[in-house]
Amino acid sequence: MVTSNLYSLDDFPVGCMVTDYKRRILYSNHYLEQYHGYSTNELLDADLFTLLSKASQIMYDTYIVPILIREKQCDEIRLSLITRSNSKLPIVVSVHCDGRANERLFWSISSASRSDQLFEELTETKQLLEQKVSLLRTLSDTDQLTGLPNRAALTNHLDQKILNLKQDGMAFALAFVDLDGFKEVNDRYGHQMGDKILQLVAKRLANNLRSDDLIARFGGDEFVIFLNGRFSADLVEESLSRLISKLAEPFDIDSVLLKLSASIGVTLYPQSKEVEPDQLIRQADQAMYQAKLAGKNQICLFNVDNEQVQKGKNSELSAIRVAMEADQFELYYQPKINMLTGRVLGAEALIRWNHPTEGLKAPATFLPVLNNTSTGVELGRWVVNSALCQLQVWLQQGLDIHVSVNIDGYHLQHSRFLSDLSELLADFPNLPKQRLELEVLETSTIEDVSHVYSVLNVCRMMGIRISLDDFGTGYSSLSHLRDLSVDTLKIDRSFVKNMLTSVGDLAILKGVIGFAHAFECDLVAEGVETLQHSQQLIDLGCECGQGYFIARPMPANAFKRWVEEWNEGEFKRKFKSAGIFKSDL
Repeated sequence: MVTSNLYSLDDFPVGCMVTDYKRRILYSNHYLEQYHGYSTNELLDADLFTLLSKASQIMYDTYIVPILIREKQCDEIRLSLITRSNSKLPIVVSVHCDGRANERLFWSISSASRSDQLFEELTETKQLLEQKVSLLRTLSDTDQLTGLPNRAALTNHLDQKILNLKQDGMAFALAFVDLDGFKEVNDRYGHQMGDKILQLVAKRLANNLRSDDLIARFGGDEFVIFLNGRFSADLVEESLSRLISKLAEPFDIDSVLLKLSASIGVTLYPQSKEVEPDQLIRQADQAMYQAKLAGKNQICLFNVDNEQVQKGKNSELSAIRVAMEADQFELYYQPKINMLTGRVLGAEALIRWNHPTEGLKAPATFLPVLNNTSTGVELGRWVVNSALCQLQVWLQQGLDIHVSVNIDGYHLQHSRFLSDLSELLADFPNLPKQRLELEVLETSTIEDVSHVYSVLNVCRMMGIRISLDDFGTGYSSLSHLRDLSVDTLKIDRSFVKNMLTSVGDLAILKGVIGFAHAFECDLVAEGVETLQHSQQLIDLGCECGQGYFIARPMPANAFKRWVEEWNEGEFKRKFKSAGIFKSDL
């Protein structure tokens, strides 16, 4: 007899039935009555086979019962049920045994057509999920702005290509493309205009490359091109030169004509040593940066032969970046004075590295590796910021001087130099800008001279003083002086050092002093190491100097005390024997 709690099964949306192993029906819920025509009273104690077709009866005896004996359950079996009206209805049954001595079988019965419908719905759901997964995978590999493959897709493509090329011996070139002047256009016309430019650039790249080449947007205004095939240096430059010409053609956007250019770095594969995909991208990126420094709108091929040298350089650069994070760099300051009056005019900021194991390192030991690198630009920004901080402290302490910082040509050629400088100055709104002086290293290695001139002229318009350092040591000295308005000329220490013994150096020194007077520039002599140097310079018309005779570079916290001691008598003590000074102190 079935207990009363079974009657709660009448609410189930499937047929529920209990039988014994003699096929006697002990219970059925109202589902069977509602959908199949049998009343519960009519089925009570009836033979199970009353409900099953002949084929289903055979299935029960030969398949279901053996499984139940062995496994105590049987799931998802299709049978045919004979309804009260003697029609056949396909059903799906699951049968479980309660495992007790008077073993009973518990049946769940549902319409096979409903199960088929559910299966179809599940199949459709699965297909929809697969479509969405495919769409998400496509979106994750696609740059939404341009429709090009993105960085992730590029990396996957390179992985697969390198794997394939190892097997079939083919080759390719990888080009890193960066737009010249994009930031300025973006800042002037807004990001919407910038986005339109990037879309047109992507379209122009796609239209001017082969169908089997891959173009990916790497980020910002950077694109990477995968060129199938074996390329020589000449062939890849020829191919990409046409692309550069196309990118240099004006873009017509909303009746505004915009002209940009592109710098491209290229690396070739295979190479003598195995390289990973990310290393290939870095090689092309490094070559692109060299193209930028060489004047932009051109192509530069990565030199694989110099890679070992580059690895050593990268190691040094990595150590410098760690030192920057650890705050191991410090600015020392060397005074500049009027040697006739003793007045302290300012100080030149000179970087030092407080190395944890090697001690205090001079700039000549680490600055060369920074040349033409982003790390060098970053450290240059730190120098300017530190000098401004110190200058503000001294002015607040009543020490009214100017501070000069050395600026290499590659800093001035960097696209963000002026914006970075403006941001730094904005942090010191009360600081007189004329107290900051940029000492431009006089060098013929400045590639884009006209751009550097325009940058320095903007600096002068901002109120910053400009000094031409090491004047006379390069072939372009006179042209710089003619074309660029500067506030100060600094005489190189090499001429000052030998002026007492070399007629030639003395003659050059006289000429430089004459140029300064002719162009109405202030004049500072470096390398004043003796009183005799000072006397001779004053006689020639150069009153201002700096050098070891006056003071060696010193930490910032020692500078104010040095100024006080200098004014209190150190100047007179050093210069009185010459009998030439007229003290302002």
